[in-house]
Amino acid sequence: MKGFVLGIVVTLVAIALGVYLVSQFGLYPIGADNPPSSLERRLAGRAMDVYADKHKPAGGNPVAVTPASLTEGAQEYEEHCAVCHGGARAKLSPLRDKFNPPAPQLINRIPHDKESWLFWVTKHGVRMTGMPSWDGVLTDEEMWKVISFIKQSDKLPPDVDAAWHKAAAGPS
Repeated sequence: MKGFVLGIVVTLVAIALGVYLVSQFGLYPIGADNPPSSLERRLAGRAMDVYADKHKPAGGNPVAVTPASLTEGAQEYEEHCAVCHGGARAKLSPLRDKFNPPAPQLINRIPHDKESWLFWVTKHGVRMTGMPSWDGVLTDEEMWKVISFIKQSDKLPPDVDAAWHKAAAGPS
């Protein structure tokens, strides 16, 4: 039994030493243009999903979905999100593959995640992905409007769609 415990301890020390040496000698590729391994992708994706699920706000979106709120959400989205996540000008951002992992293209493929999950990710960001925390930049109400817009972007009323494309065109 003593040998078994010693074997476990030696194995754990060897793993810790290996991680330390890889980080100390610069052997881990940190460039955004280095694709993550499938293990890293699975572990990081699962960790993000579970953490955001545990910490997301209870309930749904407190902002009513109206043409006015969708228009405001579209304008905020174009100003703050479209460059990375795609927008009215281009559903696929030219920067999408410059992030590691690639930035989700939210207009091209509307996320199936709950609005409260998207709100948490928007408010707090995601470390080591390029997704910043928008807390203090946008109000909670503005973030909820952006989330509503994203979820409704494939079925916008014509006047909201026109306002969205106008926002994407920039100041006249």
